[in-house]
Amino acid sequence: MNFNKIKTIAKKEFFDSVKSRSFAIVFGIFLVLILTSSISGVNQYNEDLQSYQENMANFGNVKSSDIFLSFPEPELMSVLFGNIVSNIAVMGAILAIMLGYNAISGEKERGNLKLLLSYPLYRDDVINGKFLGKIAVLVMTLVITTLISVSVALIMGLVPTGDDIIKLMLFMAVSIVYLVTFLGISIFFSTVSKNETSSMLNSFMFWIVSAILITSVSGLVADTMVPEAQGSNSVSFIVSGDTGSKFDMSDFEDASQGLGMDGFDSYEKKWKVQNMIEALISPSLNYEQVANAILGSSGDKFSLVGNDPTQDLSVFEILMGKMTNLVSMFLWAIVSLIATYYVFMRQDIR
Repeated sequence: MNFNKIKTIAKKEFFDSVKSRSFAIVFGIFLVLILTSSISGVNQYNEDLQSYQENMANFGNVKSSDIFLSFPEPELMSVLFGNIVSNIAVMGAILAIMLGYNAISGEKERGNLKLLLSYPLYRDDVINGKFLGKIAVLVMTLVITTLISVSVALIMGLVPTGDDIIKLMLFMAVSIVYLVTFLGISIFFSTVSKNETSSMLNSFMFWIVSAILITSVSGLVADTMVPEAQGSNSVSFIVSGDTGSKFDMSDFEDASQGLGMDGFDSYEKKWKVQNMIEALISPSLNYEQVANAILGSSGDKFSLVGNDPTQDLSVFEILMGKMTNLVSMFLWAIVSLIATYYVFMRQDIR
């Protein structure tokens, strides 16, 4: 392995990628989506904060332990990056695919790969250089979009706290792993495909199946594996805005003994089965669950602990609850890279 040669190949891949028309188009769309999502997120945060302050004023005389439905204070990172997660899940995957689909197949079609390997280069130098160059493009894109979002918040008078910075760093780390996963998958299909067209089709087909179709399939499998509770009814609770009223937890206890909780148990089992299937197959859904958990917008922020039903959990405690998704994310990234190495190192280049 020659690091100078890897650096040279990576540098060429980086500049070739950022100069390409396809990258410019996808990157431009990505920036517009991030900018509009950031502005919308800041406005939403201000509205949620105002609503939170009004709720606290209305329920100021009610003990938190008496309230089942809590009114959590909105967090800047959660609201600001709420829509950005879905943008990265979609546009980030498309960008990674566009960067990787012709990494090997394109070089084969143009005859460049055979010429390149005629030089005193090891194959691992070539694949390492291509990976590093394109990963650098993805990291640059993510850093730019993140800075845009934070800048919008600062311009509109919102300053991130220390906890927000920690969440932001974790969010960026998970996002990079996600983008590298689809880059590895795209380069893998580029390695095994005969031409650029088939490589692009295979890459996008994988993304469509794993990100969109898998939700319906996993739901059907979960419905088949977990029978519906007989006579289950949904249970709802309404908290009055009257400050003189108290919320009676015995209402929830009575409901938990009825058919409503049977339905809830059935739903919970189905959710676990569906989540396990999606965690094994879908990098996109794994990313969204983990990213939302980090930002605090996944519904896992609060937990009934002891006598305080609104006790705050740290981001690391929340991530422990997403360990299956985290492990699956890293496995997808590692397996895609290893598979690409294995195929490329053994491939007959003519």
